[in-house]
Amino acid sequence: MAFWFPNAGIDLNNPVQEEEQSEEPANRGGQDRGNAHVSGNTAGASADSGMVDTGDTISTDDSGGEDEVQSTPSLTPVEKPYPDMMFDSWEQAKMCYNRYAKHVGFSIKSSTSRNSTVDLLKDKCLFVCNKSGRNKDINHQEVPPVRQRNRTITKKTDCKARLRVKRRGQKWHVTMFIEEHNHPCLKKFSLKRFLRSHKGIPKEEREFVKLLHQVNLSAGRVMSIMAELYGKLSNVPYERKDVSNYMATFDTAAQTQNDMSKLLSHFAKIKKEDPDFFVKIDVDHDDRVRRIFWTDGPARAAYKTYNDCLSFDATYMTNCYKMPFAPFIGINRYCQSIQLGCGFIRNEQEADYVWLFESFLEAMDGVQPVNIITDQDGAMRSAILCVFPDSCHRNCRWHIMQNAQPVLGNEMSKNEPLRLELNDTIDHSMTPDEFEERWAEMVLKYNVSDNKHLQDLYDIRASFVPAYFKDRFFPFLQTTARSEGFNAVLKRYASPHTSLFHFFEQYMKLQESIDVAVDSNEFKDEDKILRMWGEWPLEEHAFNVYTMPIYLRFRAEIRKVTSYNVNLLDGQQFNVVPVTGYVYGYGKRSYRVEANLSEGAVQEIPDHYILPRWTMPPDDIVPEKVELPQVQVDKKLTNKERKLLRYGTLCNNWTEYAKIAAESEKATALADKYMRELGKELSAMKISASSKRNEKRKQTKKQGEPSGAENVGDEGQGSNTQYQHVRDPIMTTTKGRPEEKRKKSGLHLKASKPVKCKACGSAQHNTAECPSKISNVPEPKEINFFRDMI
Repeated sequence: MAFWFPNAGIDLNNPVQEEEQSEEPANRGGQDRGNAHVSGNTAGASADSGMVDTGDTISTDDSGGEDEVQSTPSLTPVEKPYPDMMFDSWEQAKMCYNRYAKHVGFSIKSSTSRNSTVDLLKDKCLFVCNKSGRNKDINHQEVPPVRQRNRTITKKTDCKARLRVKRRGQKWHVTMFIEEHNHPCLKKFSLKRFLRSHKGIPKEEREFVKLLHQVNLSAGRVMSIMAELYGKLSNVPYERKDVSNYMATFDTAAQTQNDMSKLLSHFAKIKKEDPDFFVKIDVDHDDRVRRIFWTDGPARAAYKTYNDCLSFDATYMTNCYKMPFAPFIGINRYCQSIQLGCGFIRNEQEADYVWLFESFLEAMDGVQPVNIITDQDGAMRSAILCVFPDSCHRNCRWHIMQNAQPVLGNEMSKNEPLRLELNDTIDHSMTPDEFEERWAEMVLKYNVSDNKHLQDLYDIRASFVPAYFKDRFFPFLQTTARSEGFNAVLKRYASPHTSLFHFFEQYMKLQESIDVAVDSNEFKDEDKILRMWGEWPLEEHAFNVYTMPIYLRFRAEIRKVTSYNVNLLDGQQFNVVPVTGYVYGYGKRSYRVEANLSEGAVQEIPDHYILPRWTMPPDDIVPEKVELPQVQVDKKLTNKERKLLRYGTLCNNWTEYAKIAAESEKATALADKYMRELGKELSAMKISASSKRNEKRKQTKKQGEPSGAENVGDEGQGSNTQYQHVRDPIMTTTKGRPEEKRKKSGLHLKASKPVKCKACGSAQHNTAECPSKISNVPEPKEINFFRDMI
């Protein structure tokens, strides 16, 4: 006798034994078989009756409307059907036949059914082997005009194995059972999970998969987790594709169930908890959302301190509508990126950016950012000049160099000294005048005054060259790397198939992780200490004044003191020169320094050089901060969350017991014994709990439900009827990058791989212009056959 132990790695590859001891003629006269009745609880069946433990099933409603039922791990034993076997419903008959099918090694499906002419209810059902019928000859079918995906088809053999049940009174009776198959059944247990009626995600695990999907885990990661719970991957009764398809239904449902209505209703709920939460939407003539912007109270409070520098960039592939996502990123006192607001826009035109910037300005009480850095987008630049006229706008150097690389890279590969001097001129010019002077010298030296691409780079010098921003505040950045990094992290939480409502949920989780990182840095400042690099009082003063991340940057600059030699020129003037001729970040430059030695060594950093934004606020000053309602410390998990937690824990624990029980036949028999007893107790407990719930529900219905229950919307978010007129956005076509990864070229111009002539190998020309292909031999005289014939 063999039993199936849930979540166990038991080898059931042995052939199915015929039930000789329990096999009896179907028409025997005894009452023990002829009047047998199978109810919903058959866990107490004994092993002597020819039953084996196998899987329970999920109804077709729970399985997504499939015509075939799905087996799931259970303690319910299975018995081979026989004529006159009785069931409470046709669904129970189908479950019983499916359990038997898994034990034998085949799949079942519903064939035909008939409704009664008296009460119009179903009164006859036929379940057949999955290989019933015959396949059409695909070789004689018409070839489709377009290429189709390769789909595998079940190999049908016109198998006659089947089970027919008919309703008689309140019971369903087996009127026909054909056991024999005309094809081999699967004997290997690990292959039975691929049979369609035994393949599927159990109902409990669907909730668990949905929970994992909410934290944006991929289908592959979900399968890895389920493999741990089941003991190994081959025990999981479904595949990665099944998980992927099921997770796709969440996003599809979100697009068809008033996505924007749910999102705006959620905004209204947050507004009650955070009065300073700000949201603004713009709809088109068809009431479809065209633009949306939001920011919360803590971000609005933080902007009052950190409005000196913003990084702004639009990114793609974050939502199912393909709307570009545009976050406003700031930098806090720990040099961390923080969210100060974000929005979605349908197009990337000037009007869209103007609306977005005006919404940001409205949320921030009309305070313009002091400095802002973006990519090289014309619509964005025009909108900034319109809405933020007092802001200093800088372009991302990375994007500019990326655009210049295709047209200048090949030329730089032929002139390496020019490339090095160009990059050094951009990097290490201290003032705009110095940059102009060095550029003119470079153009004259290398005779590149007629190079149009270099001239184009020179024309936009004031928008990206560091020398033009020495008196502006762009801390530790020349690019939109802050925005790029934030977008990269965001895409770990959201996917291109995410609805806007789900995106906002993931956005808030990302915001929570940022808050936790800020708290971690604040704790380190208050509780931790670092070993000083040296014994210079200036370094100790920096450690006491700055936050720890800023101090570490300051210490890195102090260490570069050892990279220079100081030579006395005359009086109080000194010449500071690099020791090795080059210092990273400063180049080959030498400095002339005038120092008043009578004042002694510098012990502290002068106050006018210390920016308060990089320091911890004094103890007597409480920074303005909006605190959201505190979550109760003793908050308990919901019933659904506790159920999922118990389910995962039990699966993991039972897997360990199953591994031990599978070591020997004696251990397996002992496990089978207690499983049957456990099944009896759990079934009795379930029936008792169900009856209590039904009784309580009846009493509640008699007393009347409390008023206001109808005001609860989807997922308990409250009424959303006031937002019903707002429709979901349309699919957007943007100018964003394609799905493949783009190539990064860095901040400097690099030498592209030179294009060589395939004929002679020279890098000075291509194959079409190769001199070796130009022959000095005169072309042969053309012969006019018609003229010669005349």
